[in-house]
Amino acid sequence: MLTLQEICEATGGTLIGSPQHETIDSFHFDTRMISPGSMFIALTGGARDGHLFLSQAQEQGASAALISNPDYAKETSSKMVYVLVADSQQAFAQIAQYYRNKLTIPIIAVTGSNGKTTTKDMIAHVLTHKKKVFKTYKNYNNHLGVPLSLLQIKADDEMAVLEMGMNHAGEIDYLANIVKPDVSVIINVTDAHIEHLRSIENIAKAKAELLPHTSPSGFAILNGDNPYVRGISHLNPGKTYFYQLHEEADIYASDIRTNDQGTIFNVHYRDKSIECSIPMFGVHNVSNTLPAIFIALQFGYSLDDVKQALITLSISPMRFELVRDVGDCIIINDAYNASPTSMKSSIETFSGILPEYKKVLILGDMFELGEKSEAYHKEIGQFIDTYVQRFEFLVTVGTASKNISDQASLPSRHFSDKKEAALFLAKYANSEHALLFKASRGMKLEELIQEIKESISKP
Repeated sequence: MLTLQEICEATGGTLIGSPQHETIDSFHFDTRMISPGSMFIALTGGARDGHLFLSQAQEQGASAALISNPDYAKETSSKMVYVLVADSQQAFAQIAQYYRNKLTIPIIAVTGSNGKTTTKDMIAHVLTHKKKVFKTYKNYNNHLGVPLSLLQIKADDEMAVLEMGMNHAGEIDYLANIVKPDVSVIINVTDAHIEHLRSIENIAKAKAELLPHTSPSGFAILNGDNPYVRGISHLNPGKTYFYQLHEEADIYASDIRTNDQGTIFNVHYRDKSIECSIPMFGVHNVSNTLPAIFIALQFGYSLDDVKQALITLSISPMRFELVRDVGDCIIINDAYNASPTSMKSSIETFSGILPEYKKVLILGDMFELGEKSEAYHKEIGQFIDTYVQRFEFLVTVGTASKNISDQASLPSRHFSDKKEAALFLAKYANSEHALLFKASRGMKLEELIQEIKESISKP
């Protein structure tokens, strides 16, 4: 993959010891992932100093370690050598960038306030219909996850789809400078992370940091339905395309409808159209398929290829995930994360599907909203009233979410304890009801689903 000489060249590091293996096959900062031939990255910026795990890395078979503290290289081992650098985190990024520059396959970068992982999964799934595609593992999308993902791309991979996340300005710029994508996708700009960036305009600027790093010979595919995304499109140096729902664009969807198996819609591209279906719900999920379809078409796939790929589409858990193994009810697990915009979208989508079921909302706290947290939660309660006739009951769980149930006119109960909430919700786990679970990641609302499952299985 990379030789020790190349690693020293990339980082300006000094090789200490006599290597038994000249080539490094993989890179890890978690010793549990180490295998023979790996390089262990001794990071120092987190809660624990990675240098303390060097012996464990060696026991796991690491043939080399990247270190920044020379004291740990005094007792060199015949089994493991060291590359000494000034800053191991910076050097890790430099190794990833060096490796990226050696790659010749198309690399697609995906960012946005909501739906990054889902869209990344969709793009990779459609492209896998004809090619071997690497995609970011889970949502490893930060300053460590993106370099790690790049370094996991193998020689036989034909394309790669990488996800980029951020909480603060400058983070996307840092990642995009490493990745230098051939194709950039920006899904949306919403109020997620507004606590750190203070305004949606600032969030848009932070997401826009991706575009100048896009290859001039590549292209960007952007969500034309989002005005903030449109507002930053001029920063892309190459070709720019837009996708939309209902309105004509470079690619767009129309005639969206649902049944109990998922969503059906028409895709329009140039002078052609085709009916497609996906085994999931939500207009937002239809929107997220469009960049996947467009990218596939640019790389020689046919509309029929795309249609066949979408039929078997699967995405990461807890993104409007359909769950059918909790009693006889239908559960929509959208508990991976939440912002005011994404929570409204989930509520609206849930209100318009599964008309034969009585619907119950289970909503938890939304985090990272700063001083406006109370107002945002109350706003969700007011929003629910728009669809009040379509829901039977509202349950809120946590602390700040009490503002939702206090504001909504829908019959409701609030719980601070998940076990108590589970005992109450067990009565809805029957064939008449559908339940939506939505909250920020820190709430771990999926634990509540498991609690309900366990409570109804007890004799």
